[in-house]
Amino acid sequence: MPPTAPPWSPSPTSAPWEYSGSGSGWGVLDEELALCAAGELPHARAVVPALYLTACALGLLGNGLVLRLLARRGPRRLADTFEWHLAAADLGLVLTLPLWAAAAAGGGRWPFGRALCKLSSFAVASSRCAGALLLAGLAADRYVAVVRPVGARPLRSPRCARSLCRGVWAAALLVGLPALVSRDLQPRPDGAGSQCGERPSDAWQALGLGLLLLTCALPLGASLFCYCRLARRLRRAPRLGRLPAASLRIICAVEGAFVGSWLPFGALRAALHLAHLQTLPLTCPLLRALRWGLALATCLAFGHGCANPLIYLLLDRSFRARAWRLARGLSSGDPSADGRGAADSGGQARTESRHLARARVAAPAPRRPREAAGSPARLLCW
Repeated sequence: MPPTAPPWSPSPTSAPWEYSGSGSGWGVLDEELALCAAGELPHARAVVPALYLTACALGLLGNGLVLRLLARRGPRRLADTFEWHLAAADLGLVLTLPLWAAAAAGGGRWPFGRALCKLSSFAVASSRCAGALLLAGLAADRYVAVVRPVGARPLRSPRCARSLCRGVWAAALLVGLPALVSRDLQPRPDGAGSQCGERPSDAWQALGLGLLLLTCALPLGASLFCYCRLARRLRRAPRLGRLPAASLRIICAVEGAFVGSWLPFGALRAALHLAHLQTLPLTCPLLRALRWGLALATCLAFGHGCANPLIYLLLDRSFRARAWRLARGLSSGDPSADGRGAADSGGQARTESRHLARARVAAPAPRRPREAAGSPARLLCW
């Protein structure tokens, strides 16, 4: 009779972040353990790899397009710096998806060796942390631009933005080090090959839970605070023009996509950390449901790697125009077309700003104090 796997050992098509190892103290019946170990997400060996590979293809194309367009742009807007680094973080994530797709198609078996197991886990952890911190930095920039426009002007220079992004990457690489150390090849419960798993010791689980709270919950809470204060300020500000409102919609869509993609993963992973530490006692059926939920949440989280370029294409008219010019230039053998498109879009944006300023001057309005140079209508422009 084969040995019974512990309730937190991964199913044959487990998510790449599930646990492996053994332990005790769950207090469930042997038949429940056997039932828990036998559970498998229906059709996961076909559906999960297809989702991973689709997200990889779209992410490589979309984020590569964002990086190229922003790299060849003229004078950069402040938000361009954050956008460029967000695209780089998403690109680092989607590059690992073919590895996880192959593992999922093979029933959880990892055929790529120990080094790629560690490096791919390190890349996922670092990319997730960098994305959360960059979005928090973007939210803080929007907040100080509107609420503290004069005092924050020296901090909103391109040099400060680049320094902030370098600090974000340093923190993200530091956060990824535990994954680099703790992830390793583990024997599968059924004895068929190895899987890329995490050490089951309580110390690593406690460290993982703490890092998850610091790099996910804290940045999202900071972003929520900044956007709530920003919304309160804008309700009391004069009516904004069309261009700032569109910029605000893009920011909110990017933030919402990140929260919707990574929050379910973070919540379920935190629950599994607590279950392993025996702080959250769960029966075997609940553990199996949690494992299935983590597999689905991982697909959603990995799908975020292709979300931001789609948001830019749908909501950013300037980005859409530059992407179209680049596609036409490449098809006609003129790769410099996107550079001219960037200059044209920059000139168009300046023209729209001048027209908007003239309209505000010409339109009758109640007498009020003269707007400062850092008014919300100007500082919300990307």
